[in-house]
Amino acid sequence: MKRLLSLFIVVFFFVGCASTPQEKNVSKTLKMQNRKAEIINKGMIAGFGIGESADEQMALDEADLNARADIARTIETKVGDLSKRYAEEVGGEFTEHMETVRKSIASTIVSGATMTEIDMETIDGRYKVYGVMTLDPKLFYQAMEAELNAQKADVARFRASKAYQSANEEFKAFDEYKKSIGQ
Repeated sequence: MKRLLSLFIVVFFFVGCASTPQEKNVSKTLKMQNRKAEIINKGMIAGFGIGESADEQMALDEADLNARADIARTIETKVGDLSKRYAEEVGGEFTEHMETVRKSIASTIVSGATMTEIDMETIDGRYKVYGVMTLDPKLFYQAMEAELNAQKADVARFRASKAYQSANEEFKAFDEYKKSIGQ
């Protein structure tokens, strides 16, 4: 009887300490979010994504896509900040151009990101994939540098066209003046 009672107590203890699937999901999500934070603290750009599907490849693709979207949001923020600083430096004439540049940089660079950590589990025949994707910061800064150089060239062209337009207006005014005095 004592053995049976002891067995029930031990079994009850283990059943009470078992974690639920939701707790496991939270701990995996937290683990991957912490890993993402570690990568970011090392100066890299990282994203986190979760994918779930009855098909393993679909779950992997969804996690990949969600991680890329997370990176794109990060890049959008960084590029937006850099573009804003650049716009303040050269004036606000290129606001629309900057928006286009920001979007093109995000779409161009996210294609260079790679999934570096994957954790997968199967629950009731469905695959759940947790993934951390990283982006080499050199790619990000190279693309930013190329776009900023292109913008500087645009600013130079814009200023040259403004100067040319201003000179033409002055020449026309001078020609009008000459006509008015009879020359």
